[in-house]
Amino acid sequence: MLKLRKYRILELLDQREIAGLKGLAEHLDLHPSNVSHLVNNKSNFTKKQLERLLSVLECDLNEILEFVNEVDENKNSD
Repeated sequence: MLKLRKYRILELLDQREIAGLKGLAEHLDLHPSNVSHLVNNKSNFTKKQLERLLSVLECDLNEILEFVNEVDENKNSD
């Protein structure tokens, strides 16, 4: 399963001098609560939103995504 690397996104926001998730929401033209759900992997980005995120953060997809083995994730939630 692919998941967003929340802390890497926050680092990139800081480097780009974007004021946290609220600032990111403004750049993505989304409500801050929607951005929070997206970054916390509680909902999925559309292709357009993901492309915009990469543009705003000036990064590549591999910088903000990680592969998480579903078996390992299930062990961590027990």
